[in-house]
Amino acid sequence: VVLVLANGGALAIDNLVDGPAAIVEVFNPAVMGPRALAAQLFGDENRWGKLPVTMYPHEFINQKNMTDYDMALSPGRTYKYYDSTPGAALFSFGHGLSLTEFKLTCSDEAADTSTKVTCQVANVGEMDGDEVVLVYHKVSDEIREAADHPIPLKQLIDFERVGPVAKGAKAFQSFAFTYDDFELVNANGDKVLYDGEHTLVFSRGHGEEVELTYVVGH
Repeated sequence: VVLVLANGGALAIDNLVDGPAAIVEVFNPAVMGPRALAAQLFGDENRWGKLPVTMYPHEFINQKNMTDYDMALSPGRTYKYYDSTPGAALFSFGHGLSLTEFKLTCSDEAADTSTKVTCQVANVGEMDGDEVVLVYHKVSDEIREAADHPIPLKQLIDFERVGPVAKGAKAFQSFAFTYDDFELVNANGDKVLYDGEHTLVFSRGHGEEVELTYVVGH
C-alpha cells in the first residue's frame, strides 16, 4: 500500500506512518501531476524530490501557538530553528527517498577565501535514477554564543539535481562558494561574516552527510 497525500501544506500524519509501505507527498499536483506520479510509482521514472517543508509531529500544535511566528523560540519553526534531534520532526525538511540507493562523497579545493567542492554521487542500487544534493551552512558553537541574535541551526545555500545516474555508475557535481556565502543576518538586518569555524554540510536529505569546515579570520 502506498499512501499519496494531496494537500495544500504539511499535515500531521503520525497515525498513518506505520501502515503503508511508502508515503508520497504530492501537495497540489494540478493537471499533469498525476501522470508524472504514475510514471514514478510504476517505475517508469525514478526522479523523486525532497520535502520543501518540515513535517512536524501532531504534538507541535501544543508546543507552538499557530499565531506565534517567533521562528527561533523553542521548539522553533522550520528546519532553521526546529529541534534537530533525530526523530524530533516526523519528516525533516529535505527528506526524500528513491527507488534505488545512492552513496555521497565530497572533497574540496580550498583557497584563502573560497572553496570548490566536488561531490560524487554513486548509484549503488538496482535502478537508474536521479538524486538531489543539498548544501547547508552552519556555524560553530563559539560563533553562536558570541552573537547577539538568533542564528539558524543550519540554512540551505545551494542544491543540485544529479542524474539520471545509471545503476552501478557515478556522477559528479561541483559547487563553488566564497566566504561571502557564509554571511549571517544580524539584529539590524545587515549581513555579517563572523570570524570562526563555518561548516558546509552536503546531504541527500537522509543517511550519512559530508561536512567540510573552514576557518574565517584566523
